Amino acid sequence: MIKFTLYTANCTGNLSNCLYPNKVVITDKESMIEAIKFDHVTAEFKNNYRSNANFIKADNLALDCDNDHSDDPKDWITSVDVATTFQGVPFVVAYSRNHMKQKGGKSPRPRFHVYFMTMAITDADEYANLKKGIASIFPYFDRNALDSARLLFGTHNAEVEFYDGN
Repeated sequence: MIKFTLYTANCTGNLSNCLYPNKVVITDKESMIEAIKFDHVTAEFKNNYRSNANFIKADNLALDCDNDHSDDPKDWITSVDVATTFQGVPFVVAYSRNHMKQKGGKSPRPRFHVYFMTMAITDADEYANLKKGIASIFPYFDRNALDSARLLFGTHNAEVEFYDGN
């Protein structure tokens, strides 16, 4: 059963925002779609202020797959590839706001976030190191998005997929 916590902002697309006051427990597609309409983070922060120094805890982590490793569509990674690599691991895929859109001079391609459930983690370095470890196993995740205070932009009309595991 999928169950983890996201913290949302009261805005969307605002890179300079650091406040994430709204706690949302994700248990199904509907709660996920509603939460990710807003910019969000995967951790709780002191005074709801996003920064590595303010990290309190997280029960999930999100990694970003932009498929920018190749311009050949046959090389692009899908959520099924993630499920095959992490068999039995519960996670949620949410397609990003730039999914199948041209971005940064790259052609339209699958772009998505993978939210892995974790046990509660209360150390920012441990959390970041876990993200780095997963990215070393699956090098298609964005290596520039592995810190403890990473934000994810909101997505209206989001597509999400749930992958159960044990």
